[in-house]
Amino acid sequence: MKLSLMLSDKGKDYFYIMHLSYNGNRRKELWDYASKENVIGLDSPGIVRENWTEARKKEPVRKQLGTIWVRQFDTLCFELSVGDIVLVLSGWDSFLGIAEIVKREHKYDRELSVSKKFFDHVKQVEWVKKYEYDNRLMLPDPLVGFNNTISKVTPRSPRWQILTNLNIMC
Repeated sequence: MKLSLMLSDKGKDYFYIMHLSYNGNRRKELWDYASKENVIGLDSPGIVRENWTEARKKEPVRKQLGTIWVRQFDTLCFELSVGDIVLVLSGWDSFLGIAEIVKREHKYDRELSVSKKFFDHVKQVEWVKKYEYDNRLMLPDPLVGFNNTISKVTPRSPRWQILTNLNIMC
């Protein structure tokens, strides 16, 4: 089944793409945790040490993070809604799975990042499709320039055509 058909069935004209890595590292470890625990996540060690709802109100936190990272946290914590679809990627060139958001609320769990298990800001998902890390689906064209952790993809995006034509349910 192609992603475009799945989105149509769900009445969606957008989806999100997300990287799971610490600066390009620990991708397999993070994916194994995310796929097992049914979560996606984000963090910024040393800057956001509390629930984003409270941290966002603090000007020093927003200033230290910068506008791009504030937007990343806003997207994960406030924008992603129940039923939204997130394609989880490993770098620019491979696809790990498709998550559907199942809870609107995000959770802050400092212990996850302290223990190095995962990111400390998480959102619950149900996996529509997931691949084992070593059997991930290679993309036909790398998503060069996707440097954000999470990004919304709409039909006007050049990534829309590449990703919606993927045969994801093989």
